[in-house]
Amino acid sequence: MNTTDADILGFDLVGPTPPNTNTAQTESPEQRIARTAIEVALLFKGQEVHLRDIHLNVDGTLKGEVSGFSNVCAREFEGVRFGQSLSFRYQHIQHSTRKDP
Repeated sequence: MNTTDADILGFDLVGPTPPNTNTAQTESPEQRIARTAIEVALLFKGQEVHLRDIHLNVDGTLKGEVSGFSNVCAREFEGVRFGQSLSFRYQHIQHSTRKDP
């Protein structure tokens, strides 16, 4: 398993472990999030950190740009900056906003 920025910074692992499936027949949870999500929220020190422009890295992790913080009116929260690019895993996602079908 690859270490991500979210692991290093101490973001909470809140999502379920992806099911063991035959990846030749189905897409991974990471691929699905990259394809369908407009924005995701990760939990960091009790606050949601929102990321947009979600895409899949070559190593299979996800990457997005910090677009805001819940209940915090600041451009930075505990070392995480607005506009910063962060890599993360499926298990870091608390919830996501999906694109219209």
